[in-house]
Amino acid sequence: MKLSFPMRIVRFGVQDFFRNFWLSAATVSVLTLTVISINALVLMNVLGKIAVTVVESKIDASVHFRQDVDESRVKTVRVALLSLPEVKEVEYVPPEEALQRFRNANGEGSELVESLEEIEGNPFGATLVIRAHDTSGYAAVMHTLNQPLFAGLIEEKDFSDYDAMVSRLNAITGKLEVFLLAVTCAFGAIALMIVMNAVRVSVYTHREEISIMRLVGASNWFIRGPFYVEAFIWTLLSVGMTVLILFPSLAFAQPFLQRFFGSGSVDLVSFYAVNLLPLVGLQAAGVAFMTLVTTKLATARYLRV
Repeated sequence: MKLSFPMRIVRFGVQDFFRNFWLSAATVSVLTLTVISINALVLMNVLGKIAVTVVESKIDASVHFRQDVDESRVKTVRVALLSLPEVKEVEYVPPEEALQRFRNANGEGSELVESLEEIEGNPFGATLVIRAHDTSGYAAVMHTLNQPLFAGLIEEKDFSDYDAMVSRLNAITGKLEVFLLAVTCAFGAIALMIVMNAVRVSVYTHREEISIMRLVGASNWFIRGPFYVEAFIWTLLSVGMTVLILFPSLAFAQPFLQRFFGSGSVDLVSFYAVNLLPLVGLQAAGVAFMTLVTTKLATARYLRV
């Protein structure tokens, strides 16, 4: 007997779902769009971090030394730079390799390369290519190179404003996240209204049954229970449909994202596969909370129970 009571509530809830099928379908659709927009926010955050990592991995700074500076003094500067905690790697490029890199970068037969042929000897000195752990580390590199001990050895420093580049990238990502948050809130508000309306229609459809339940002394929980079951079904279907839509979409988009970022490390499918349980669990809990609270408010308003 104890088992039949909750089972009857579940059965009535499932019947209500199919009895108002098109309204249930509309509710599930809007809830699905809400959950998809939440996942878009998660993806934007992940892609933003990947973009910053990719940009930082490609950033370096070149220090070109005068031709009369010998190799031992250049390597002394290299050792000093490597002692900085901000520095990840310092590559020594001898003059001959610097010349060859210049030829490769500009292409044989170009005007710049042809102009080198008119110059006797190698116009390049040694070069140090510096890579920091992150863009903020280049300030310490600049401070070290500007010391009087090293400044006189350097002919040119090729430092770009990498912090500004990363800041612009973060600003763009932040604006996209704000836009997606606004879209999520809009879908959430629409979902709340649709859930409220769906419960109201369901109450109206069952008004005679509810009156009979009250006459025979049915508890408030027994009257409300089927509506909670229906809300729970909406939650399960919306989250399940999101997962079914999300994985094929990510698998389709992944090759394009890898080409765009120029990195094979962009693997959103694996990210979702590894974090599937916590992501789905949190989203399901959030949607369930929203639908159940809205259902409680709606039943309190329209059922007066």
